[in-house]
Amino acid sequence: MIKAPLIAALWLAAATQAGAQSLFKCTVDGKVTYQSMACAKGGETLDVPPPPTAAQVKAAQARAQEDRERMEQLAARNRAQREQRAKDEETATQTAAANKPPAKADCDKLRSQRADLYGQRNDNRRAGNLAAMGETQKSIDKLEGDYTKAACGPLD
Repeated sequence: MIKAPLIAALWLAAATQAGAQSLFKCTVDGKVTYQSMACAKGGETLDVPPPPTAAQVKAAQARAQEDRERMEQLAARNRAQREQRAKDEETATQTAAANKPPAKADCDKLRSQRADLYGQRNDNRRAGNLAAMGETQKSIDKLEGDYTKAACGPLD
């Protein structure tokens, strides 16, 4: 993946230093050195491969760019999948909480609130306050919807 351009760059650097010259490995008193001139006493000539051509360098750079783009696409796809999984888990948690039957205390509370609202509505009717009576009736309708969703049983 990313190694191809690095190798190409190293070959290019080596090629600019070595050029068409030979490289010699010399050993003097057990110490190894490398140099561009022939050794004074013994030594060996090392084969230095030719530098890559401009076309080879360009091809390696193109492969490296393709690899970077593929890695970015893969990272984006993985990120989107993680986000979707998190949303799915959150939805599942919310659905489980919504489908969970209410505690008996919750149903008793809804029944008590309903009775209070009916009392307010009747007081508004007796007082002739029709606008307030209508608002109270809307609250009763919403509460009865919640009561039904909570599966608290029949309304009396």
